[in-house]
Amino acid sequence: MPAREPTELHRLVTAGVNAHDVNALMELYEPDPAGRNLAGQAYHGADSLRQLLDGLVSAAQEFELSTRNVLVTDDVALMSGDWYAVLATPEGATSRIEGTAAEVARRQPDGTWRFLIGDPTFIN
Repeated sequence: MPAREPTELHRLVTAGVNAHDVNALMELYEPDPAGRNLAGQAYHGADSLRQLLDGLVSAAQEFELSTRNVLVTDDVALMSGDWYAVLATPEGATSRIEGTAAEVARRQPDGTWRFLIGDPTFIN
């Protein structure tokens, strides 16, 4: 389901991660996205993003992303959101991590919104 408003992106990310649906998550991003992972390493392109999302959904037992702020001008939105994840560790335990993300989204020609740039720990 596409995002009709920028704030819907965060709800759709939450649903995609909790459903372990990497394909649905990929649909929320432009074809050539860029950003940083949790370790602060840059990624660029759909293949790198898919690898990052594969790792997230394989470990996530619970995930929530809520919108903190959105600024929109024309077809571009600057967004921030608070998130937490409960992740399975290789040892069989769980750990909880959290942060505040910053993203840039862009309105598509069909009126929907997709992420272009994202950093999950921009404000940490």
